[in-house]
Amino acid sequence: MESTHKLIHINNILVNPENPRHNPVLDLGEEFVMKQLITNKREANAMYKLMTDIFKDGWYPSSIVTVTYEVSKKKYIAWDGNRRVTALKILQRPQLADTFEAFSYNQKRGIYNISKAIEDESFFEVFCYVSPTFEDCAGYIRSIHTNDSGALRWDTASIKRFEERLGIKNIFTQLQGYCPKAFSTVNRSFPVSKFEKIVNSKIGKEYLQIEFIDNTLTCLSSVEELEKKVSKIINDINEKVITNETVKNIKNIRKYLYPNNNEIKLENINNEKEYKEKLKIDTLIDEKDEENTQIGLFDGSLPIKNKTKEENKTKSIKNKTKLIRRNQDIKFRYLDISNLKSSNQRAKGIKNIVYELQRMSTYNQYRYYPSAYCFLIRSILEQSSIYFLINMSKWEKLREGNNDKDLRLEQIINYVSRNKGNLIADDTILKCWETCFDSLGTKNYLDLVIHHPEQVTANIEAIRNITDIGMYAIIQYFLNS
Repeated sequence: MESTHKLIHINNILVNPENPRHNPVLDLGEEFVMKQLITNKREANAMYKLMTDIFKDGWYPSSIVTVTYEVSKKKYIAWDGNRRVTALKILQRPQLADTFEAFSYNQKRGIYNISKAIEDESFFEVFCYVSPTFEDCAGYIRSIHTNDSGALRWDTASIKRFEERLGIKNIFTQLQGYCPKAFSTVNRSFPVSKFEKIVNSKIGKEYLQIEFIDNTLTCLSSVEELEKKVSKIINDINEKVITNETVKNIKNIRKYLYPNNNEIKLENINNEKEYKEKLKIDTLIDEKDEENTQIGLFDGSLPIKNKTKEENKTKSIKNKTKLIRRNQDIKFRYLDISNLKSSNQRAKGIKNIVYELQRMSTYNQYRYYPSAYCFLIRSILEQSSIYFLINMSKWEKLREGNNDKDLRLEQIINYVSRNKGNLIADDTILKCWETCFDSLGTKNYLDLVIHHPEQVTANIEAIRNITDIGMYAIIQYFLNS
């Protein structure tokens, strides 16, 4: 069944007992289901106003009802617009109002008067969007009720119930999956809303080094570090250190998370000036063009400014990393393999990986295959590291100490980190390495995408963060060694 739009009489539409933004109710008949929408004075006032508005102003084109067809009942089921359908059903049969305890006497009289004034039966025909399944229309329904579209804006509880109906786990539930030990002191009375206001805020996600995009949680730091920070927030909530005042606004949350106001995460710095100040990096970008240059990336390629395509193609960086203007492309497309030594046994494999990375980076094709793109990033990190260590005459000795077996990527990263001062001669690359690998967060993220895709889903923002914090520059440095 294809999606379509059509006029449907309300007699052919059933109010949905599974309305996903409300608690589910037993299907004891449509009248019982409608009564669950009008259980108190506030809801009765809102319903009465809806009836008077529809009668006075008509049916707005934007007030479309979203339905699916239930073959077994030979009726349409309303997934969005249940209140509007209920309003019309009560106006069609005003005696129903007498059974709703929440309606006042004057409201019941008003309903009878409106019903008598309706002369045209077409008043009870509503314009509907007929969707094949609930899942097909769920994104649209959620969007119009969580944005400023004019539709009734859902509260947090309604959104959560809707997401649960779709099988979506909220940020609280997904964090539990990452670090269950941190939640060992959480009981039924734990104020989840306070916790979520902190961790789901922009500053909270920066502090925890997480992304929550398209309802998918991604951890950009080590799980141990995440667990430590989450435990602190939960304990402070339990100990009443975090109060309603703490989560009242972003300023208070920032003050709580950064009491000394001196912790700024590298990946969240939003302009080139801050990069220079924090990392003390000299760039080759002219001062006069600085205000027109977007955020810089440590990516080892030529500055795009005032360079022809031919210049960009032929000039190599020779271990000098520069900042380039950021755009929507991932910079792995600019990987330069012209200096690869064919005598190095890893060179051929590196070429094949780089060719694929370059093709997937062009025109943002990585957007469609983020998991595969992460596989390639992890692979080029591993192979370029080995290539670098071979050129530094370190690899064979490392293999001997590992029973003549290749080291795992984790072992390679640990070795380079312990000896980075001797191995990495470029100060800029040294700082990039420290940013990427002082904790194993970047490597852990790539590992989780590959080995535990049930826990972490690759997403483009995480890939961009990996690029931004210096991964590109490190790999290019290794390839130029």
